[in-house]
Amino acid sequence: MADRLFQDRRDAGRVLAGLLGHYRGRPGVVVLGLPRGGVPVAYEIAGALAAPLDVFLVHKLGVPYHEELAMGAIAAGGVMVLNDDVVWSRGLSRETIRKAAERERRALLRRERLYRDARPMIELDGKVVIVVDDGLATGASMRAAIQALGRMRPARVVVAVPAAPASTCRELEALVDEVVCASTPAAFFAVGQSYVDFTQTGDAEVRDLLRAAARAGPPGTGSHDAGGPPGTGSRDDGGPPGERHPGDRPEEERSRSPSVHFLSDSSGKELSRMVETGFTTFDTTVNKTNHVLKAIEEAYGWPKGRRNRSYSALRVVLHTLRDRLTVDEVARLGSQLPMLIRGIYYGSWDPRRPPIEMNAGEFMARVRSTLPDKILEEIDGDVERLVHTVVHALREHVDEGEWEGIRSVVPKDLAAVLA
Repeated sequence: MADRLFQDRRDAGRVLAGLLGHYRGRPGVVVLGLPRGGVPVAYEIAGALAAPLDVFLVHKLGVPYHEELAMGAIAAGGVMVLNDDVVWSRGLSRETIRKAAERERRALLRRERLYRDARPMIELDGKVVIVVDDGLATGASMRAAIQALGRMRPARVVVAVPAAPASTCRELEALVDEVVCASTPAAFFAVGQSYVDFTQTGDAEVRDLLRAAARAGPPGTGSHDAGGPPGTGSRDDGGPPGERHPGDRPEEERSRSPSVHFLSDSSGKELSRMVETGFTTFDTTVNKTNHVLKAIEEAYGWPKGRRNRSYSALRVVLHTLRDRLTVDEVARLGSQLPMLIRGIYYGSWDPRRPPIEMNAGEFMARVRSTLPDKILEEIDGDVERLVHTVVHALREHVDEGEWEGIRSVVPKDLAAVLA
């Protein structure tokens, strides 16, 4: 869908409600908002669809001392999803992850008590669950929510967001029954770029919206109470109850049983469940990332236990290439990369910085100046061979036409390096 600018989260919710009109009046529909920003969006959707509203908590797991960098996310039900490239690059230990998970689990429980006012969570078994956020970038929090929701046996899971990269939406389509996204900006930098007013949502606003929805009366009235804005309403083209809708798939078609690991404290009490895999797309992107790293390792005889070597080589070459491209070119190439590699690619990127003009020699010099000394020693200073190795490993996972498009905008000698 074309780029769209929303006035605020409520406006975004009303737009999404119009795209979800086929669920209005359909029995067993529940709307879940991911706090905090997803709740105002979900409030408008729930009102328009005459569906009950609840909150589903997901917390980012920040790297210690660099909390703004997400190493994963934890969701209700004890599910944790890790961002492997961050874990690998930072050398994060199992104990570090366990401590972060326990800290965030306590915070998640505190926030759940604050929001719900002792109200029990809505039963999701057999329900059509529409899970809502105010936007997605990499989608890590949404994937954690999806994995956790899978344990609650809903009949159908729908992801609804106002804005997200088209590539993220495509990846999520393999995990759920339907993805509804109102805007997919061609050059996506941050969720806030799709809003005029992206003021942070506070805990008090989340609590008040949930209270207002709880006071609205039984589902089916089609409006919120006087304390909140009325729903926008939308057409009902959902068909008779129980009808199988396009995109409905048996659970076994869209997921596999997850591989679950348990993290425990010294007393043996379970702290959280770490789901490392379990959905086709997540497995696929991990496999693709591992394949790229393995190709680099095999070229130099690096053991898998020293994966920080191949990771560093991949990151340096990707960043050097990225910094040579325009914003649009960066976005086009980024959309082609596997999800985890895309996280490496965009790391520390400043879209305001103009492209750095480089010929082949300057490109190699920049790679050389950025690589850790230990890697330079291990490759005997042969930076050109390393660049070719990384490029060849990447090209297996990038559309040929897209790659040729990148080569066409750089000097001929640099294009030869990228061949």
